Amino acid sequence: MDGSERDEGFLPAPRTWHCFGCDPNHAKGLRLRFTAPAPDSLRSEFTVSDDYTGFVSIVHGGIIATIFDDVMMWCLLRHRRRFFVTTEMNQQLLRPALAGQPLRAEARIAEEDGERVVLEASLVALDAPGRPLAEGAGTFVPLPSRLLDVVPTDQREEMERLFTEFAEEDVAS
Repeated sequence: MDGSERDEGFLPAPRTWHCFGCDPNHAKGLRLRFTAPAPDSLRSEFTVSDDYTGFVSIVHGGIIATIFDDVMMWCLLRHRRRFFVTTEMNQQLLRPALAGQPLRAEARIAEEDGERVVLEASLVALDAPGRPLAEGAGTFVPLPSRLLDVVPTDQREEMERLFTEFAEEDVAS
């Protein structure tokens, strides 16, 4: 499998991108995989290794921010089918997330105001889903066309193919 094909209902991972968060072939990356359980929402279940801890076996807050940024961005890619950029993010670390602990991150589109989209994110341990470990939000705007020109052609074309695939899935459902 080249990474762009569907695997067990997960969204395809772009094979031309070298994303720390979602590239399944990134040697040091998180290799997040995503599902879209409902309109305007996205989910990822994963386990973080000891390589990404701060104190003892506690997942570093910057890694949690990366997870939130990826799950929110992929929520937009899947459901709005456009390139966006993050303009603002915040997170509240409520309880320690531990390395080796199965986790779930979720994002949902909470508000849209013209071009600006606000998403909310949460992180829970799979064995205690009712007790959030972290919560956050992010504000995103469409990627300005002058920056879209910076995206390599193969990456832009691959994402545009995915946008078409997502649109076809929405029509079929």
